[in-house]
Amino acid sequence: MKDLQRHFTGIKDKNNNKIFVGDILRVTYGNADSNFSENELVIYKDGKFLLDHEDGQSTFDSPHFSLEVIGKLKDNPELYNDNFRISFDSD
Repeated sequence: MKDLQRHFTGIKDKNNNKIFVGDILRVTYGNADSNFSENELVIYKDGKFLLDHEDGQSTFDSPHFSLEVIGKLKDNPELYNDNFRISFDSD
């Protein structure tokens, strides 16, 4: 495909919004003892849809609690460039 920007991944977020290449997601990872969330960019590379984040890249089947679309890279680049990481403990 020539231009994959805004190409639907086939996945929806926790609010039932479609996830597209170029979306910025708030991804929550963790277990029952501790969690963290970070903003990650949806990319297409080597025939796969991936999440690009400060530690590298991961697939959508990585262990996470939730995905939430929070913006688009072209409209909100600051959400990805600042790569907000938030740690928190479960209640």
